[in-house]
Amino acid sequence: MIEHAKDPQSPPLKRRWGIADYLWFVAKNIIGWVLILGSFVVGPAVPGPGGIPMFFIGFGLITLPGKRRLTARVLRGIPVDGESRSYKVFVALAAVSISGVITLFTAIDPWIIVTNSRASRAALLIVMFGAVATLLWILGLRGVHLINMLLRWTPTVRRKVRPWLRARGIDLLPPRRRHKLIHHDSPPDEEIIEIHRRHVDRLRTLWRAARPWLIRLLRAAFIIGVFAWMLKPIYRNWHDPAVRKHVLGTDWGSFAIAAAMFAVFLFVFRAMAWRRILAGLGPRLPVAPATRIWSFSELARYMPGVIWQVVGRVYLSRPYGVNAAISSASQLLELAVFMLANIIVALACLLAVGIRWLPRDRMHWIITAAAFVPVLLLLLHPPVFYGILNGILRRLRKPLITHTLPRRVLLGVLLWNILGLLWQCLAIWILTHDVLRLPLSKWYVLAGAYCLAWTIGFSVGFLSPGGMGIRELVFVTTMQMILPAQWVQQHLSFSPEAFNMFLRFLGVLLRLWAICGELTMAGLAFLFDYRGAMGRADAPGRAAEQQP
Repeated sequence: MIEHAKDPQSPPLKRRWGIADYLWFVAKNIIGWVLILGSFVVGPAVPGPGGIPMFFIGFGLITLPGKRRLTARVLRGIPVDGESRSYKVFVALAAVSISGVITLFTAIDPWIIVTNSRASRAALLIVMFGAVATLLWILGLRGVHLINMLLRWTPTVRRKVRPWLRARGIDLLPPRRRHKLIHHDSPPDEEIIEIHRRHVDRLRTLWRAARPWLIRLLRAAFIIGVFAWMLKPIYRNWHDPAVRKHVLGTDWGSFAIAAAMFAVFLFVFRAMAWRRILAGLGPRLPVAPATRIWSFSELARYMPGVIWQVVGRVYLSRPYGVNAAISSASQLLELAVFMLANIIVALACLLAVGIRWLPRDRMHWIITAAAFVPVLLLLLHPPVFYGILNGILRRLRKPLITHTLPRRVLLGVLLWNILGLLWQCLAIWILTHDVLRLPLSKWYVLAGAYCLAWTIGFSVGFLSPGGMGIRELVFVTTMQMILPAQWVQQHLSFSPEAFNMFLRFLGVLLRLWAICGELTMAGLAFLFDYRGAMGRADAPGRAAEQQP
């Protein structure tokens, strides 16, 4: 029995698209254009219908306004009107698109236009684009009779191609679904290709079998990409013999202690701070999965693009019942509080040194860091933060955040982060003591320089994944500014070449230290939450366990 709609005049129901729908939309358009372009190559080489089936399948996959009506006109052999406005617009778009592709191909291949002048090469490309577009425009307007002659042959081709496709489970230009128009439960079907059920079942079976392996392959590719971007600056600077000599001469006992202290800092002061913020917003995760989720998502910041860290934490938190809005909000609050803690420590330590002694031409870094204080305080104000976030969620038609984090919790997390930064700076002092020869009584100099470097590196993180290179440059330059002149003359007064070498060495040393600490924490988190990392249903803290 078919259930009719209550109101036949009601508009068609529109299903909201998810991430998978958008990914499939992009993928099918890419596949469609590949099939369309490939049909012109395969057609002459394959006997029988040639590339015509490939063309129709590709045309059926791409998205094009009026695609079904255009296909019906072509298959019926209806001639075009060369004086119509729509035909002229179509010819203009085709001329511009084809000439653009030809010009791009010419620009990529340096042997097509041989010239030593970039200006003359650009001028030739512009002239060629205009000439090709004009020629195609004239041919399109003057070749209407040729196009109509070809269209008169399409019914004959259709009578051969459609049965050939239908015998293989592909229905070209199927009839519209009348029950959809009668019941008004969905918009009219505008597709021109219908795949037989047996092919759909085969694809679903293949997808179910291939999906676990594809997920493993994507995970392996992501891990390899993360390690490649983490080790890239080390590999690039390792070819310098002076840098390699200084790195190999490092006190590895102090290095191991500093790396272990950094791993403790990440676990106690960073991961647990995020877990506390997340608990204040509602979800409560056990220590092991919270540590694994935080550490694994943090490694994604080395990848180009600032979105991977947020997306990674949303993806890893989903099996534990944490929705995307709460996961993103907790990460924004964590980063804002941690950045505010870095600025406070940096400014306090620089004031302890004596900010009046800082060179005027280097004050822009400190001013930039100080300018973030009122911005972060305004952002962390609950009415502002939750008002903006819920406004965005309301526009996206997503569930709003109802649990708000009390101010005392934010203040506690801020103080906890400041304490953690002091612990981290002690680890950096142990790491760089043999290099910088800085006495422990000057710890605040090191703390101010590194916290300022982290703030600037994070602020311009879109220019360098993980702040690589920028953080080390700001750190060494700040140390030059705030240390006594006699000490700088003795330890950091290099020639430009020697200073660049020292900067590269320090960048390699700090990067190795950070990588070892992060991998140590991630490895231990994986071991203590092995079931959760493997996606097992009996893992502690999974959403199924939290249900009553």
